[in-house]
Amino acid sequence: MQIDPFFQVPQRSVNTSMGAVEVPVLYKEGDYSIALFCTLRERVEAPLAGTSFVPAMTFGRYAIVGLVMANFTLCSATPYSIASLAVPVSRLRGFRPISPWRELFSKADQRHMGFYLMNCHTSSPRMVAVGREVWGHIKSPSRVEMSLHKATLNCRVECMEGNIPLLQFGGYGPRIGQIRPMGFNMFSILNDQVMRSILDTRAPYDVRFPFGFKLQLGAEHPTTLPLRKLGLNGKRPLAVISTDRFQGRFNEGVVIETLEHPHPGPATATRGRLSGGSLQV
Repeated sequence: MQIDPFFQVPQRSVNTSMGAVEVPVLYKEGDYSIALFCTLRERVEAPLAGTSFVPAMTFGRYAIVGLVMANFTLCSATPYSIASLAVPVSRLRGFRPISPWRELFSKADQRHMGFYLMNCHTSSPRMVAVGREVWGHIKSPSRVEMSLHKATLNCRVECMEGNIPLLQFGGYGPRIGQIRPMGFNMFSILNDQVMRSILDTRAPYDVRFPFGFKLQLGAEHPTTLPLRKLGLNGKRPLAVISTDRFQGRFNEGVVIETLEHPHPGPATATRGRLSGGSLQV
């Protein structure tokens, strides 16, 4: 039997309202893409109020945000797809990155900058519960279809009830280069505590010509309100990176800070709060 050291790591079982999950979660096959957008800095700062985070990748009046899309076809928990608004952030307390742009090319466990999920459409109710209860991620059950074929990328998200179209991102973008595998330092809030988790990856990413892609928002809906408030409807990205050979390990988080004031919203969900398969958007 062939042994793959990347996946030969200790795991432990964590109970959730949708059953136990082994962490770190192992992603052995999948498509993964990130589209980076530019928006006004003040629009990003507003929803981060009370989180202990500030926008990290900024220049003047502007800040960078990302739309992360993935289809995990072979996962140790369950196959599922996501479409998530991820914001590069720095912490108000503790170490601050001298240059967040340079930190992108350092190892994930050596970064002070991280990514905070403002909302994550997730196709699996089980992974909605896991994300909320283990990491404190703001997740919403949705129908997510993501496909990546050579230079063509398409992602479509619909409301789980009523087939209401929520967002669509896609287009054609020839490859203009490649960058080495890049892990991610992830921040989240669970029980009013700031958590830091590492997503280790080992797939190189193709850099694609960005102007063939476009983001279109559908019906007004609470889960797409952050994208709308950031002014991203109808926008073309600054950059798109993707891989159809994604492999990764999403490690359990550690608490690095306790918030002085309770943080409102879904990110305060605790283990066991979701029960009986009932999921609230």
